[in-house]
Amino acid sequence: MTSRRGRYSSGQETRLLLVETAERLFAVRGYHAVTLGDVRAAAGQNNASVVRYYFGSKEGLLTAILDHRLPRISAYRGELIREWVAVGATFTARDALWCLVEPLADSVRRGEYYVALLDRLLEAEVIGETFTAADPGGTASGFEIDLVLRGVIYELPEGARRQRIVMVYTSVLGTLAQYIRTGTELAPTEVPALIDAWEGLLCAPTSEETRGIQAVARR
Repeated sequence: MTSRRGRYSSGQETRLLLVETAERLFAVRGYHAVTLGDVRAAAGQNNASVVRYYFGSKEGLLTAILDHRLPRISAYRGELIREWVAVGATFTARDALWCLVEPLADSVRRGEYYVALLDRLLEAEVIGETFTAADPGGTASGFEIDLVLRGVIYELPEGARRQRIVMVYTSVLGTLAQYIRTGTELAPTEVPALIDAWEGLLCAPTSEETRGIQAVARR
């Protein structure tokens, strides 16, 4: 029995090592630039088929990374949302941005490469299909954040709302990713200032020029 438990523990350790090695390589070099052989070598594994044994494919390995990180981050985001709901506060754009950003910032402070990986997946335009595979039902906290962000800029045309939200998400991932890639410490005191910028990006008033163009487009 001891021997079987030892083999199981060793297998789990190998699987985790491969997941975290792949996360780092994908985050630094890009998803498409890394092969399963690269992951195996960087993890110090001699068995040429070890990655396929545990994950089946490169896509399966990527899904395993999300399965490893996403539950804790989603749970943390859900806790933050429930804190606002519990005190009966109005859920503002800043509150929603805090709930979006803080769990990701926490991951960066832990030294994880997850946020930098998401940034690379966004660049490679595979992030949507990856999340669908890892979590077909989506996360309730993510949907709630998205609804609030859309709600605070309800007066904008749908195209403009979508553009603003995509810009915010892209900036959040890109900015936080730089901390982990450069090894720069992300102090908790920096997060409010970053949220100031993202709130400004989301809620900035439209110019007369933009309103004029939109009015013509609606005719």
